[in-house]
Amino acid sequence: MSSKFVIGRRKVIKSTGALAALAAVGPFFHVRPALADKGELVVVSWGGSWAKSMREVIFADFEKASGLTVKDDTPPENAKLKAMSDAGNVTWDVLETDLPAIQTMIGNGLLDPMDYSKIDKAKLDKIPKELHSSHAVGNKLYSFNIVYNSKTFPTGRHPKSWAEVWDGKAFPGSRSFAFRGGISPQLEIALLADGVAVDKLYPLDVERAWKSMDRLRPLVKKWYQGHAEAIQLVTSGEIDIANTVGSRGITAKRAGAPIDVEYNQGKLGADYWCVTKGSKNKKAALEFINFALDAKRQAGMVQRDPYGPANADAFNHLTAAEAKDLTTSPENIKRQFWINEDWWGKPGADGKNENQKQKERFAEWMLKKG
Repeated sequence: MSSKFVIGRRKVIKSTGALAALAAVGPFFHVRPALADKGELVVVSWGGSWAKSMREVIFADFEKASGLTVKDDTPPENAKLKAMSDAGNVTWDVLETDLPAIQTMIGNGLLDPMDYSKIDKAKLDKIPKELHSSHAVGNKLYSFNIVYNSKTFPTGRHPKSWAEVWDGKAFPGSRSFAFRGGISPQLEIALLADGVAVDKLYPLDVERAWKSMDRLRPLVKKWYQGHAEAIQLVTSGEIDIANTVGSRGITAKRAGAPIDVEYNQGKLGADYWCVTKGSKNKKAALEFINFALDAKRQAGMVQRDPYGPANADAFNHLTAAEAKDLTTSPENIKRQFWINEDWWGKPGADGKNENQKQKERFAEWMLKKG
């Protein structure tokens, strides 16, 4: 799979004028003057700097091309969408969220199947097959990595595996992992720390994973609530090693923070585009998704926020320096593994999937060990 992510020789993405932006849209738009008021499309993401970048890189050009006004909302939560659906008034059109959330929405009948015939084949061919889901298509990639304070552990002398993160004698210092209501435990990482090979992870040995979590517990000084908190803790030196999204660490590193990221054994995941059932703008929603998956636009997004682009052709519009710190660069992606969403999302005999069951167990484990 990593061979799909190849860095081109072209340099930094060049700014495009209005005509160039329109020409790059693909077969589902024709170059024409935008109409002043054709309605609005509501795109829902997790907000923050990523939403700001979408406004600059994607929304503005899409508005010019389509004549629609793009409005954004946050967060793309199942409960809010279900309430809209139950009331018969779905105001959201396009969602960007992760697959576990999407699986829940599918179960509640809240999403339309993805109509891949409306997405350019040339773009789809550059997006890994793992990201072609029945109701969604991958947009941005991230991974849970070893993020460390580079003053405590100068690069090269830092922990390079989860087994080393679990080793408080060889690598002394405080750790931080995530815990809050509704978050899944890092069972794959616990198994890697216990010596399980990457290609032998699934199906997960749940009991072995929780025993490994028991060994981690004394090293965790703080369970963080959000990734921004994790980065702040590592930046300040209160925490020496965190398990968090590496892209956040790279953003802080570029801003001068004493942070670096180890990609070995990183757990790859993605946020996906999907279309709500009940949207009054289905055609425009699919046109927007096709527009957003353009390689140049994906490159523009990750230049601002260093996540991995789903479209491998985006690397043709990035410099080698820009690509080096992205989770899907050829050197980084081959050292990581994909989360098995089917294992987490498939319902068991009791009707619950592993995502639900392990979240509940995580909450109980925290109370018992607290």
